[in-house]
Amino acid sequence: MSHLPRPAADLICLWHDLALHPREVLLNRNHHQWRGAGFIALIALLVVAGVPGFPAGALFPALLFAGPGWVLDLVGTLAHGLWQSGRIWQGVECQCCGGDPDDGDEVEPDDPADDGGLARDIET
Repeated sequence: MSHLPRPAADLICLWHDLALHPREVLLNRNHHQWRGAGFIALIALLVVAGVPGFPAGALFPALLFAGPGWVLDLVGTLAHGLWQSGRIWQGVECQCCGGDPDDGDEVEPDDPADDGGLARDIET
C-alpha cells in the first residue's frame, strides 16, 4: 500500500471536506489562515534575495501550490467575520470558536440557597 506525503494528504482532505461541509471549512480556515501567504512570501523573498536555486520562475509553482489555499483563507476570513456579526449561517457552529455567535454561552451561577453538594458534605 502506498502512502501519500502528509502535505498532499492534507490538501486532498481539505478539498474533500470543502465539498462536503463548505460552511464549517470556511469558518475554520479563519483560525488557520495565512499559511499559503507565508509560503508564497518566503519563496518571493528567496527569489528577490537571489538565493541559488530560486530563479524568478520558482514563484509560479509556489502560486500554483499555495495560491488556492490562500484564496480559501481570504474567503474564510470574510465568511467568519460575517458569521460573527450574525449575518450568515446562524445555525452553523465554528469548531474553533466553540459555538455560534448568538447562542448566548451564559454560565449559570451557582445557587447559594442550594442545600446539596460540597457545602452540605462539609457541614456533615
